[in-house]
Amino acid sequence: MADQRACEVELVDLTDSIDSELAVELGELCCFALQRESDESSWTISIALTNDEHLTRLHDEFMGIPEATDIMTFPDEDQPGGDIVISVVQAERQRRDEGWALAQELRFLVLHGVLHLTGWDDATDQLRSAMLERQRAILEDFQTDPSSSR
Repeated sequence: MADQRACEVELVDLTDSIDSELAVELGELCCFALQRESDESSWTISIALTNDEHLTRLHDEFMGIPEATDIMTFPDEDQPGGDIVISVVQAERQRRDEGWALAQELRFLVLHGVLHLTGWDDATDQLRSAMLERQRAILEDFQTDPSSSR
């Protein structure tokens, strides 16, 4: 029987940092991860790529922390889904720590956001370690999926 789950992803690049091919791939990655992490039948996700200033304002407004961060998630309280907001500027800085391209860091951050929306937490070192391990596993599965062109 075919998988009846639906996934709708809207990506808005407020920084004009990525091309349309990567935008499509990030949406596919989001849906791929949701198929592995959720039993919900339908998801609606919005991904916004923005700058440090915007994310710092959100970080301060919603968490009371007036400093830059890489990603924030805002779950939808009424239905499965929500918003993932990523600072491309911060992603550019962080990608150097891993020695990979900006596209790879954005993939990793999208997965981080999806995991948060599905209930994962990274409030402790142990939880964060487990979450990062899961991100890496999903990313590896996605990049080696025989049904994709990656």
